[in-house]
Parts: sequence; structure tokens; C-alpha cells
Amino acid sequence: MKKYRFIVIILILALGLSAFSWSVSSKTDSSSVLKNSIPGFSADNAYEHTKHLVQKIGPRPAGSKSELKAAQYIDYVLRQNGWKVREQPFSKIVVREASVLQSEQQVELISSQNIIAELPGKRPDTIIVGAHYDSATVNAPGAVDNASGVGVLLELARVLSQESHEETYQLVFFGAEEYGLVGSQFYTSQADLSAVRWMLNIDMVGSPLEIDVAGKKSTPPNLIKQVVSLAGESDIPFHLSRDSIIMTRESSQGGTSDYSPFLDQNIPAVGLGIYGRPEGYFHRPEDGLGQVSLEEFQKVGDFSYRLLTTVGMDTIGPHEWDEFYLPFQLGKHVIIVPSYGIRIITILTFLLTVLLLIKIYKNHKRQKNAWQKVLAIIGVTLVLSAIVVITSGIGEVLWGLVKEVKILYVAYPLIFVIARLGIALAVFLLIAGYLHKLPIVRDPQLYWIIGVSLLLGISLILALTRIDLAFPFVFWLLCMNLQFLYPNIILILIGPYFLISMHWELFNSHQWISFYQAIHNYFPVFLVIYSILLVPFFLSLFHLGIPKPSLFKKILFAVRKPSLGAITILTLALGMVPVYTKSYPQIAVVQEEWSGQSEGKVHVYSDDPLPAKIIQDLGGQESKSIYVPILNEKPPMNMESALVETIKNGQRILDITLRLNYSREPYLTRIRLESDQPFEVLTDEFLPMSKLPRKLELKGIQHVSGKYSIVLQRTPPQRNHIHLTLETQGLISCSVEAMFSDPSPRIQIQHELLSVDYQIWFKEKYDF
Repeated sequence: MKKYRFIVIILILALGLSAFSWSVSSKTDSSSVLKNSIPGFSADNAYEHTKHLVQKIGPRPAGSKSELKAAQYIDYVLRQNGWKVREQPFSKIVVREASVLQSEQQVELISSQNIIAELPGKRPDTIIVGAHYDSATVNAPGAVDNASGVGVLLELARVLSQESHEETYQLVFFGAEEYGLVGSQFYTSQADLSAVRWMLNIDMVGSPLEIDVAGKKSTPPNLIKQVVSLAGESDIPFHLSRDSIIMTRESSQGGTSDYSPFLDQNIPAVGLGIYGRPEGYFHRPEDGLGQVSLEEFQKVGDFSYRLLTTVGMDTIGPHEWDEFYLPFQLGKHVIIVPSYGIRIITILTFLLTVLLLIKIYKNHKRQKNAWQKVLAIIGVTLVLSAIVVITSGIGEVLWGLVKEVKILYVAYPLIFVIARLGIALAVFLLIAGYLHKLPIVRDPQLYWIIGVSLLLGISLILALTRIDLAFPFVFWLLCMNLQFLYPNIILILIGPYFLISMHWELFNSHQWISFYQAIHNYFPVFLVIYSILLVPFFLSLFHLGIPKPSLFKKILFAVRKPSLGAITILTLALGMVPVYTKSYPQIAVVQEEWSGQSEGKVHVYSDDPLPAKIIQDLGGQESKSIYVPILNEKPPMNMESALVETIKNGQRILDITLRLNYSREPYLTRIRLESDQPFEVLTDEFLPMSKLPRKLELKGIQHVSGKYSIVLQRTPPQRNHIHLTLETQGLISCSVEAMFSDPSPRIQIQHELLSVDYQIWFKEKYDF
């Protein structure tokens, strides 16, 4: 056993040396900077800029006239402070592939503009500071997200213009961020970045501070070192988002804000935001001035200024760095394990695992019916895992049916997660109390072998794909090896720590609701995934428990009734947890709907049953949807269509002309094409073909129903005349929709537990 312990010692030394190399390099002398006061950053000024954007301009979705007004205001303020300003208009096609939460492919034309300002320094070396100025929807004022960031940036523009500086500063106010970082991606694809040292992005001002460093490519460790050190010495509570890198790196967008496209171009970049699961005002009408704070403006403004005047990067322009490192935050301190350290730990863990497996194999090679025992253990453990996963959600399923809601944990998700874990543990203990009556295998080492082999296989596959992605499983594998040498329940519990940590990061992010929606929509897939992940954990428990059957039999017998009671109490208690609160209200829509020349109606609806008072006020019956007719009024627009059909090589060629006559320009125009047969859009003025990404063909995508469809969409400026040329063998269904903002809704709803979107939609459908 000594040689195995020797490898363990080497593993610990490798991890320690990696951490030591970081701790030595992370020292920075910013104390002299902290002693100096910030020269005149005014939270009041930043607040006034925010107030102007929110109250005088209002919601600023990409491409809208209000977004253009915001751009003009930003341009004016920058010029008043002596900055050289230019506008960068763009129109970009964004393709959203069919996904777990979106059944159809959607191709969008997004038009907006970036505002670029420059303040030359004594050297051409450039620091870029960015913030997006668009808001999420036509109903979201976007005070926190992100008029607050714009307010801080405009005040920084004033402060920086009043002092001499070595570096050149460039401020970039990005448009269309909410559509998927469109403005910043366009900027980085067009700009000369050869003189850029680093980039700072401000998106949502508040605390605790989220230091965003996670994208498809991650922030250089040297930049993280300086930002984290200054945050710690500035006494600002912060969280490093790089812990969630495994999730963000493979996402379609890559990062959560406009710093990410700079990382993609190998420019060091970091973002500042608010850490944690966003409150109910996020991307909602409630994101007003009441959500911003002068204290937070001052804190983030001062910190941003210190970063701009303190952080020093040795390299200019695009360059490479170690991007497969892993950071671990301990309070104000961050330890970074570089990629070579992860590789050393992985190789040594694999070596220790193989040596232990060889040792055990020599002792068990004469064992009869080994494969039958292995299959029996895997079968029993998988069934147990599946039962635990399924029954853990019994409380949510039960109360979801009783309360008729889709997402039961909007306001208090943590309670439901804890309850799910509690029920899962109780179910396991309850079932484990009867396992001794089954003719299961009594060889503890066999349980260990199967669990380690499973983790070794997963770790090896992931390590060959991406070394940092494998680390959570390598750590778990290491804990199972240590468990063999030093049997201990603590090692069993901490083994899956980093997988649990990944879920905690997801829990405290914007993606939490989407993640849970995906689980509910594709439950069989997640059932398989989580059942497999529980197998090594249960095998570790059996490896520890089987050698002491009498002790664990007594324990399991003693907890049988308490486990049953815990399941009952937790399940019933979940019914007392409110689904919605003032901070996390129910989302409802009040929508004027028009179709063709027919009379319109106001549609009030939600995914869950509407409050009884709202139903009573509208004279409806208890439901999720109520219609109120609109009498003797004309629709906001009307349409005419024309078709010319020709046959070429057995294919129908359809030349479709649509004329849209509207009283005011809609914000969004959408065309949905559907057919039972494959089809292709050959020419399209709605989405200019010249702007399509290379190799993209506008073809109908087949989905589960067997039909082919595609959705084409654009933001302003809109066209009154649309011409489409399609090739198909079958009939084409063409739905045209136009969405208008509704500043003066016919029906206004006031309810403390409701967040309401007001919209006007026109829809017309043609079959060609």
C-alpha cells in the first residue's frame, strides 16, 4: 500500500504547487492607488443619465426609434465632454437553430448601431470600456439592464476627459446586446484591435459584484489576478463567474455580455455585473428607476475608475494564453490551477486508479461468475438511482397538478431544490433498509471496481475532449481512490463536489429557469443522465457499508420510519410555499389581436391560472386565458398578396408579393413558412440574401410533426413591400405577423403578484 500512498502524496504536492504558483504571482501593489481618492466620480450624474434613458426615452429594444434616441443622447453627452465620436450602424442576420426550448429554426435581421468614442492619450495603447444601451423588450425600461451601465460609463467619460493619461481610452456603447451580443460581435469583427491592451464591460450595476470572466474563451489569469486583488482590497464583495466555465464555454453565445466577443478575438476582457439569480424585474416592465441605487453607482464607478487607471497588461493586441485553467474562490481569495497542473493531477489519478485496479484484479481473477455479478450490481444500482430521481420530484409534480402551474418554484427555487434532495435521501434510506433481504452481491470491492471503472471511462473520454471539462470527474475519481485506501464517509460525500458546484452556479444564474424548463420538457433524457451520475455515488456507499452489515442494518432500520415521515412532511410542506411573490411575480400578457379584416379582441393570458380578482374584473371564468372583444374599430394594418406560379424541372416556383399597409411601423415583423414537403427560399427582400452568413440556405427544417418550417423575422426599419421566391413541390402555408408596442393599452391590469406585458399583434395567413 505504500507505493499507492506515495502517488497520493505526489498528487497533493502537484495541487499545492499549482496553487502556490498562483498565490505568488497574484500579489500586486495597489495599496498606493487605494489611498488616493477618486477624482470626482459623481453617482448623482450617473443616476441622471440613467433617469433620462429610462423615463424620457423608455424601453429601447434593438432597432427601435427609442434605441436611436438613446444613441443620439449618448453621442451628445460624449461630445460635450470632448470625446471624438462616431456611429457604427449595422444590419446583421442571426440564425437561431432549433433547440430544446425552441422547436423551429429562426432567422432574424437585426438593425442597430454602436456608438464609439475615443479620447487619445500620450500613447496609442488602448483600453476599451463598453456597455450596451438597448433594453430587452418593448415593455422593459431597462434601468438596471443596462441604463445603469451606460450612466456609469457616461460619468466615467466626464472624469477621464478632465485629466491627462498615458493610454488612449475608447468607449463603446453597444446596440442589440439583448439579441445575442450582436453589436459587440459586429464591432470586434470590424475593428483594428492591434493596439488594444484590454477591455472592461459594465452590464447591470449592483452588488454583490459579478466579475465575468467566462466565455467561449476565458479571461487571462493575469487580468483576473489584478481585478480580483483590487476588488478584495477595495472591500467590494464579489463572485468570480469563471467557476461556471464548463457551462458557458460550449454555449451558442459564449458569454453573458459584451466582453465575450473580445475574448473570442484573443483580447483580454472582463465584465462587471450583479451576481446571483436575477430578481423578477430582470427583462421585465418592473426594471425601473426604483431598482437602481446611488450607493451602487458610486461603488461600481469608483471601482471601474481604479481598474482603468491601475490594471496593466504586458501585451498589446490579440495574443494567446492558457485558457484551460480552473479557478477556485475562497472568500476574497482566488486560487487558479493552470492547465498543466490539471493534466498532472489527471495523469497521476489515472495512474493510481490503474494500479489499484490491477492489484484488485490479481486478487479476484479466479472469482467465478464475475460478469454476472457485475451486471447484477449495475442493474440494481441503476434501478435504485432511477427510483430516487423519479420520486425526488413527487412534491413538485403533486403540487404542480393541484395548483395548475408549470413552474412551481419561481419565487423560492432553493426551497424546492432542498426538498428534492431531502426526499431523494429519504427514499434512498427507505429502500436501502430492505436491500439486505435481496440476494445482492456481498463483495464490497466489486462495488468499488464498477464505480471507479465508470468514472475512469467518463474522465478519460472528457480528458481527451477538453482537460478542464474532465476535472470534476477526475476529482471524484481521486476521492474514490482515496476511499479505497482510507475508507471514510467524508470522501464519499465530497467526491461529486464540483458537479454539485456546477449546479449551484447554474442555480445562481440567468439560465436557471431555462434549465428547469428543459428538464421538464425532456425528462426521460435527464432521468438517464442523473440516474447514471448517481450510480458511482451509491456504489461508493455500498463499498463502505457492506463490510459492516450489522451496523448499517441497525442504522437503516432506525431511520426507516423517520425517512417515510420526512417524505410525507416535505411533500406536504411544499404546498405551503408561495409560487409567486412581489419580487418574483407571475408573468401575464395583455395582447390586442387582429386577423385580416375581422374585429379584434384583447387576449389576457398567462402560463398559469390568472388571479381570481382579474378574472372577476374582466367578467370571465376561472382559466389561464380571457378574451374581450374590440368593437367597431379597424386593425392597425392590412395586407394584400399576389402570387405568380411557374413549374421548373417538376418544382413549383412561387413568386409571392406581400403589401403591408400600417398606420405606424411595427417593431417586429415575422413570416412563418410551413409545408408538408421540403422547400427553399431562393430570393428574399425581407431578409436581404447578401447579408446571410455564408453557406446558409433558407430551407424548411423538418421537426417532430413531420412538417417543414422556418421562421423569418426582422426588427425596424420595416418594409411595406415584401417579395419572396420559393421552390417546393407541395403547398406552402405563409403566416405574416406584426407586433406593435402598446403605450396606451385598452385594458390595464394592476395586481401586486402580476408582471404584465402589453402588446398589439396583427396576423394574416395565406395558403399558396
